Amino acid sequence: MEQGERVLGVATWGDPSFWRYAEYVAGEKRARAFSTLSILREVKSPVKILVVVLDTLADYEAVSGAKSYGNIEESARDYAKRYLCGVEAEIVVLPGIFEKRSREGAGGRLSFESDPRCEFLPLLAYTVFEKAVEVGATSIALDVSHGMNFMPTLALRAAEEAAAALAAAKVERVKLKVYQSDPYPLDFRELARSGEDACRPSQGGVEPPSLRYNLILERAFEPWDLTRYTSYREGQALKVLTDTRGCDLDGVQNLLKTWALPLLGAFRLGALLQLALLAKAAPFNEFKRAAERAIECWRSKRTAQKGDAGSLKVVSGTRFAPGFWAFIHARAVLEGARKLLGLAEGSVPLKEATVTLNELKSLKELVRGSKVVSVLVDREISKLDLLEKRWSKPGSGEWVGYGELRGFGPEKGGGDEGTFERDFIAHVGFHTGVLELRLAEKGLEIRVGSEQWEHVSKVLREVTHEGAA
Repeated sequence: MEQGERVLGVATWGDPSFWRYAEYVAGEKRARAFSTLSILREVKSPVKILVVVLDTLADYEAVSGAKSYGNIEESARDYAKRYLCGVEAEIVVLPGIFEKRSREGAGGRLSFESDPRCEFLPLLAYTVFEKAVEVGATSIALDVSHGMNFMPTLALRAAEEAAAALAAAKVERVKLKVYQSDPYPLDFRELARSGEDACRPSQGGVEPPSLRYNLILERAFEPWDLTRYTSYREGQALKVLTDTRGCDLDGVQNLLKTWALPLLGAFRLGALLQLALLAKAAPFNEFKRAAERAIECWRSKRTAQKGDAGSLKVVSGTRFAPGFWAFIHARAVLEGARKLLGLAEGSVPLKEATVTLNELKSLKELVRGSKVVSVLVDREISKLDLLEKRWSKPGSGEWVGYGELRGFGPEKGGGDEGTFERDFIAHVGFHTGVLELRLAEKGLEIRVGSEQWEHVSKVLREVTHEGAA
């Protein structure tokens, strides 16, 4: 582990009851266990480990007696806990796909249905990001040794996006390392779990096979890498769930339109001025609460339904839409921007928000990783530097249009929408028709003219549509 590194470990698990005892080897480190958790702990010393399992671990009896989906989750969590075998970890239960026959005389067929891309994937990305922020992680270690079916592939996808979001939130490089052990040999039946103690092999004195613990992928993410994920299907970006009936999410939809999408549009463009103003005005604490409310709505709609001959089916009444992803991304960008701006609690009305030239320069860290955007931003900031130098002393405190100061006359940002959008994007938000400036004691201050925010927000939202920007 690198000096100063704080690692969040994430391991995908299928059904651990079938695994056999092995000696896992990574360089000079060795660990004998039924899972790779011990060798992960030895290699990376994570500050926290998440063990990701599917709700399909719940049995027929647990599902039939469940009063809510929470009971099904708890059953699967309790099942997995038996096999941690001394490793401290938090078990995360996510929706799966499976069909099984219960034990003879214990009921009928039990099936689980879900859409992994619209349930497992967003839920895992959200969980990994939030837990990483919670424990102050600076890197993520993903162990896919024991995952089954779709789990390893989608876990990698979720971990990559969570790492990019973490890089934006922390405004620093975040590393993702992926581990997988060698496959287990077909024999060694005597090394199955003991019926008396699930953490011991059924027969003692048998030398376990030696399996290498392999680093199979390593990636580094800069804050700008999050922009790879910040485009959403037009018409779907304002939806957090496919079906919200029975859930009060009206405020969540408004938060998406008014704050989340404009923030993300400003980030995608490198429009740091608008990003700074939005970061100062946005209701920061509402973003996490909105995502949690969406998850609670989804959870309330995942239920067990009875069928013929005692059969049970666990199904979801809704799935996560692009707007849910937007909340993850917007929260990350907002956290990073507020960190750079030195903002604590609270916010100001958007039309009263201002940003200084020095604050703008501090936000350049968010576009680190994009040579093109960095050059565009530097070009526009250099123009403001020149204006500040020419503006020899603080004036009356009155705001002056940026166009007038540049000698373009009192232009405004309305007019032809196509031309305005083109110019706004080309100048990464430093549009002479929408900005106003004044020289105060603390230096040059900039704002968006109050009557211009409607035009600006519209462009910023459109930039987040798939195929835009």
